[in-house]
Amino acid sequence: MKENTKCGFWCFYPKWLQNWATSRTFIAVYGLLGTVQSMSFIYIVVSLTTLEKRFKIPSRTTGIIMSGNEISQILSVLLIYYGNAGHRPRWLAVGVFCSALSCLVLALPHFIYGPGQDALALTREYLNASLVSYPGKTTDLPVCSRASQPEACDEESLTDTSIVPRLLVFFSQFILGIGTTLYYGLGQTYMDDNTKKKNVPMLLGFTLALRMVGPTLGYVLSYLCLDLYIDPTLHPIIDQKDPRWLGAWWLGWIILGPAMFIFSGLLAMFPRELDKSKRPTIIKEEEEALNESKVPLRIEASKNECNGTTNLVEKPTLREFPKAVKRIMTNKILLCTLFSGLFYVLSASPYISFFAKYLEVQFQTTPGGGTIFVGPLTLLGMVLGYMVSGVLIGKFKPSPKYLLYWNVLVGVVYLLGQISFMFLSCSGSIEGVDMATMKMNLTSPCNAACSCETVKYAPVCHQPTKTTFFSACHAGCRTIVNDTTFADCGCVSGLQDVLGTPRTLDHVVTSGPCEHDCFKSYLLFAVIAMITDTLSCSGTIVSVLLSFRCVETRDKSLAQGMTLMMLSLFGLIPGPIIFGAIMDSTCLIWDMSCGKKGNCWFYHTDNFKYYVNIVSAGFCIIALMFDVTVCHLVKDIDFYGEEDENKKTPALKGSQLKLPNEEDIVRP
Repeated sequence: MKENTKCGFWCFYPKWLQNWATSRTFIAVYGLLGTVQSMSFIYIVVSLTTLEKRFKIPSRTTGIIMSGNEISQILSVLLIYYGNAGHRPRWLAVGVFCSALSCLVLALPHFIYGPGQDALALTREYLNASLVSYPGKTTDLPVCSRASQPEACDEESLTDTSIVPRLLVFFSQFILGIGTTLYYGLGQTYMDDNTKKKNVPMLLGFTLALRMVGPTLGYVLSYLCLDLYIDPTLHPIIDQKDPRWLGAWWLGWIILGPAMFIFSGLLAMFPRELDKSKRPTIIKEEEEALNESKVPLRIEASKNECNGTTNLVEKPTLREFPKAVKRIMTNKILLCTLFSGLFYVLSASPYISFFAKYLEVQFQTTPGGGTIFVGPLTLLGMVLGYMVSGVLIGKFKPSPKYLLYWNVLVGVVYLLGQISFMFLSCSGSIEGVDMATMKMNLTSPCNAACSCETVKYAPVCHQPTKTTFFSACHAGCRTIVNDTTFADCGCVSGLQDVLGTPRTLDHVVTSGPCEHDCFKSYLLFAVIAMITDTLSCSGTIVSVLLSFRCVETRDKSLAQGMTLMMLSLFGLIPGPIIFGAIMDSTCLIWDMSCGKKGNCWFYHTDNFKYYVNIVSAGFCIIALMFDVTVCHLVKDIDFYGEEDENKKTPALKGSQLKLPNEEDIVRP
């Protein structure tokens, strides 16, 4: 058993390393790992719109691709079942290794396919090369040419809509889900089993708060990477405010992957269990559990190859797995808590998976710039929610009943916040697109002779009237002033001011859609999001504690795994698909490449926010109903381990368990 408390791996167990085998060290490493993992989660969320544009992926398809994370979490439940009885830190290390590998896989599409033809076409290098190769050709910029130019569908263009990049992203999310499952399913229970129960609320608050630092750093990393052009060595002719801008989405994964590899090695060195002399409460709990045990465990003799010692290791059996699942699935309190969390996850899906897209559509932000302010602000609220609630619960130990009613109040505030989002936006429009009927007619007398049918979306703005055109060709422009400015635009001369009186206007447009003053709505959205997230996180610790304490100690890890599986199967998988389809239904301008529909360039702003937030609020109401049910079901439960300190274990009380007989021992 002594080997089980040694810090190191294989034959590497130096004396100086043993002093680090403490719960404090584990919590620090575990929390910092959570920081890096949450950085990767935020990074994929922020860079998602760039991925959609680069590989021309509709939001509905994006939701399916991102479900790879949750699918693997479902399949990883058995890993938690076996990992809980095994060397949990090393199982965690395997999971983190998978997370690191997923980062590198996610960067592969860029190194295989490059920045893409559309991105190259918007650089000075490409335009200069075109002039050298075709001396008689003026430019590839979309102007009124009076000559039809059919779309070129060569092999390089077809790779943009290839299924291979989508499969690589799906596979990366699949292996990432393994790491996420083991992180939550084994990490939190390892911490709970190796610390005093009365300290668990505060430690949970600390680790969750430390994990929330990651998203802030993730937003900063996203901003820095996406602020660079997809190929940093080239010079784009557009800026970050242009919707065609593609940032260096792949760069962050090259940074996050190696960082996770380092944490994988650190976790692998932690012992199976921390030194018993440092955790007297755990000794009592384990001894009483074993003395009363009647579970037919399979004991396996494990030989240490370095010194020849033999340790007895408890191994779960498949015969016991259905019984354990039955105990969990018949626990009414756990099920109601699970369904409450499930519908809250569905309710939050558009803000989890499509947060950057939501800000881009509603407040005309850039992919990285929109989240750099509202992201850290809301995360500050989440950190405060975790830290303050963890400290207050640990110090004052309020009645579980009051804590559960607090969760109901939090749900009501969250619902009101979602309703308020329906009134916050900054609408934009494009000349020729009817926002009332959702119909588009881009051809008018002023551009009828320009042959703009095959011109792709390249918005330009007429600044005096704040009018956005589909392209310089659709604005009837015949002269190129420079890479971003077009003149002699026939469709501009017919514009009128708000009074309907014709006036002399500058017939010049510039690249990019017209900007509107969205700061007030954006700021109000950020403040409301911060308040709701602060309150929501204050109730998270209550839910985690309840899921720990309402099941038997032996089922704790499996219950966490089953919870993750159910949340993934019915929440995290369908949520992005549902809301992706809802968002696609409000799209007005699609990218069409070689006859194939790609990503959406322009949405109906009002329909987007109404459809998304109404469905989200509906899921929130259902979650609230389950929260109220939990309040009625919970009569008395020990949140703080007070009965443990009196040498009582309520989770095992009444269960008839005993140690296995000698004949149950299986030796290699």
